[in-house]
Amino acid sequence: MSNIAHYTPSPLQDYAGNPLTEALPPVLTEIDAARAIAYFPEEPGAERLLSKELRLHCIDRIRQLVQPLPIHLELESALSSILRSGYVSRNPVHATTWRHLYTLSTNRRDLALFQSSASTFSLVGLSGIGKTTALNAVLSLYRQKIVHCRYQGKEFLHTQIVWLKIECPFDGSLSGLCHAFFKAIDKALDDPGRHAARFRRKAGILEMIQGMEQLASTYFIGTVVIDELQHLNAAKTGGKDNMLNFFVNLINSIGIPVVFSGTNSMINLFADILRNARRACGQGMYDFRQPSESDATWNMLVNVIWEYQWVQKPAALTPELRAVLYDLTQGVTDFLAKLMILGQRYAIQANIETLNEQVFRHVADTKLKLLKPAIAALRSGDPAAMRKFEDLLPPDEQLEAMMKDDTSVSISDLAALRLSRTNGVAAETSPAPRPEKQMPETVNQVSRLIAASPDPASALAERGWLAKDVFEFSDTYRTGT
Repeated sequence: MSNIAHYTPSPLQDYAGNPLTEALPPVLTEIDAARAIAYFPEEPGAERLLSKELRLHCIDRIRQLVQPLPIHLELESALSSILRSGYVSRNPVHATTWRHLYTLSTNRRDLALFQSSASTFSLVGLSGIGKTTALNAVLSLYRQKIVHCRYQGKEFLHTQIVWLKIECPFDGSLSGLCHAFFKAIDKALDDPGRHAARFRRKAGILEMIQGMEQLASTYFIGTVVIDELQHLNAAKTGGKDNMLNFFVNLINSIGIPVVFSGTNSMINLFADILRNARRACGQGMYDFRQPSESDATWNMLVNVIWEYQWVQKPAALTPELRAVLYDLTQGVTDFLAKLMILGQRYAIQANIETLNEQVFRHVADTKLKLLKPAIAALRSGDPAAMRKFEDLLPPDEQLEAMMKDDTSVSISDLAALRLSRTNGVAAETSPAPRPEKQMPETVNQVSRLIAASPDPASALAERGWLAKDVFEFSDTYRTGT
């Protein structure tokens, strides 16, 4: 895929006339996003006739399987939104953008009149539930690097980094995050060592932070994804607050959206500081919940993965086997993949050549023995038992309202994706159209409202311009002009 920018005029006024947004792919419908995210490896077919040595290699193909779920579509929509809205206040066609970059490079931020349009969202869930796989699948829909040459007939030489994904260091240190950032920049630019080597010699954390901010602005980074954020719990005294403050500064002062991802224990990072809690949930919090045994998405996933049997006597998926698969995995997708891979390896090597309850329980008792205490804690549903495993801690009940399924594509639509691929026929299903949203009022309109209203605060709150905290403008409308 070429990195040279190709522009598609945007139908939305907010994004029109901005080379950074018009170089991105068009906004996808939910069903098109599902098709783009999905990846179904070749199914066994005649490969079941191969020698067991070759079939043992085929089994690992299961790891490549990506079955879109409703939460994948929510993530795609959220990322699409923050990428584009984050560029609204950083349009390189406008002189104010370059004035902002100048104030950053000269550390004269007191002179800047910059108002960030960046937002954020967070992902939480059990370890192994599929957060990172989902993030990678959604990010893969966007070229990471775009090279601009000319825009609207004028020379525009610039390199844009659409997204940057880094892992929070194990010790939760800000210096470790800085070094990971520079390495990720070099990887995105396909220029190993260019920035990492330079800043490796810099001892001062302040200088590295300034370097991160300058590079993030120079390359117009669309969003920074911070994975494994629960590692920040291990930070030394003061380190957690320093890093959270850095993220807030990245959003507010630099204007770059940030996506946080981690296990349920990362929620504690935001609970103590209200400002950070608001930022973490700017576009909502997406919870990769443990599905119930009767959950439609779980059963769809089991149906799909069951088709990938390289044993010579493929078994039918009976209700009894479904119950065993759930009992031994408790709905964790990574555990399910491991059970299917290791179960087939054992069945082939032991000349059993079929999958049954005895095979799965043998594998769970031997190859997956280290997971048994965690799975037992999940099976019990006892919070006290789950607290022994930090990654299994359930989210606070106060976050429940943020985690509703809001996609219009049905489970049957998603399940049909693999069948349409297998049959070589494109699915014709289209999601039901969503009701059009009313366009937000402008600042001038609201100014007239304030002048005419005896109770301006109530009037603003009714229209969504004021959040629950009447002293803070809602993130949704704070960029209205």
